[in-house]
Amino acid sequence: MSLVIQNLGKRYGDVPVFSQVSLHVAPGEFVAIVGESGVGKSTLLNCMAGLDSWDSGTVVLDGQDLGTLNDEQLARLRREKTGFVFQAFHVLPHLSVAQNVALPLMLLGQHDDARVQAMLDAVGLGGLGERLPQRLSGGQLQRVAIARALVH
Repeated sequence: MSLVIQNLGKRYGDVPVFSQVSLHVAPGEFVAIVGESGVGKSTLLNCMAGLDSWDSGTVVLDGQDLGTLNDEQLARLRREKTGFVFQAFHVLPHLSVAQNVALPLMLLGQHDDARVQAMLDAVGLGGLGERLPQRLSGGQLQRVAIARALVH
C-alpha cells in the first residue's frame, strides 16, 4: 500500500499548522515523522489517515484520494487498510490481550485466531493472549498496540 501526499496544508483559523507538505511512502516502507512538540506532527498524521481535514493539497492512500471520501467511506478505508499505534496504547481494559489484537478483524467480520496468535508471537507476546491489559508492562502494552495495528 502506498501513500502519496502533495502540497498538503492545514490551518487553524489564521494560524498555519503546516504547509506545502509532500511525501511518498512506498509499500513496505517505514517512515518516522520527528520534530519538536507543537509543530503539527499529530495533526499531519491525522490528516494522512483521514481522521482530520486539511485546507489544501491531496492525500492518496493506496490509489484512493481521501479528500473525495465521506466519513463512512473514510472509516471503512481505515478499518480495511490502516492500523494505528497510539502513544497511549488505547487497549480496552476489559478485553484480553488476544481480544484487543483481534478487534480490527472482528470489526471486519474476519475472525482469525491463527492470525492473532501469529501477531502476538511476532511481537514477543506469545503465551500472553489470555492476560488482561492491567497485567502487562508498558512495553508489553505497546506491543499489543503494534500487533493490533498489523493484524489485518
